[in-house]
Amino acid sequence: MTINSKTNLLYQQVREKIVCGEIKPGAILTEAELADEYGVSKTPVREALVLLGHEGFVESMPRIGHVVATFTVQDVLETFHLRSILEPEAAGLAAERITEEGIVALLKNSNEESALSERAREDDFYERAYELNMEFHQQIARASGNGRLADLIKRLMEDMRRMLAFDPRFVEPQQHIEIIEALKHRDRAEAERAMKRHLEETKSRLLDRF
Repeated sequence: MTINSKTNLLYQQVREKIVCGEIKPGAILTEAELADEYGVSKTPVREALVLLGHEGFVESMPRIGHVVATFTVQDVLETFHLRSILEPEAAGLAAERITEEGIVALLKNSNEESALSERAREDDFYERAYELNMEFHQQIARASGNGRLADLIKRLMEDMRRMLAFDPRFVEPQQHIEIIEALKHRDRAEAERAMKRHLEETKSRLLDRF
C-alpha cells in the first residue's frame, strides 16, 4: 500500500490520540466518523486504520468498525520485566560514565518535573509529563555509553506510553531525584537500586488500576 500524505497525517494524528490516552482502549472507530472529523474521504481513513492495525493499536470488527486494542496485566508485567533488567544496568553504567553536563541536564529535567507537578490539571500536562519522563530515562540510558541498550529502553518506553497514561502519579520527581543523587555520588549499586525501586513503584501503581 502506497502511503499518501493524507493517510500518513491521519495515521499520525489518530495514533497519537490512542497512545496518549485521549482515545481510550475499547473505543470504536468508524470510517465514516473519522472521515467526517478530519474532513477527508474514507480512502485515507481506511488506509490509516490498516496501518494502525498492523501496529496492534486497533482490531477490525466486521460490520462495526475498528476497536482500539486494550492492554492487559500481562502486557504491563512483561514490559516492566524487561525494563527492570535493562534500566538498572543502564543506571549502574551511567554512575561510572556520566559527565557533569549530564548531571546538570538531569537536574534541569527534575526541576521542570517539579514545576509541572504543581499544575497537573492543565491541558498539556500529560504530554509534557511524558516528554520529561522519556527524556530523563533516555538521558541515563545514553550516559551508559551503550547505544544499543539506549535504543532498547527507548522502544520499551514508547511501547508503554499508553500504559503510563493510566498512572495516577505519573510525575514523581522525588524518585528521579534519588536516582540523580546516586549518579552524582558515582554509586553504581545505589543507582541500580534506586532505578529498580522507581520501576517497581510505577508498576505497582499501574497494576492497581486493573
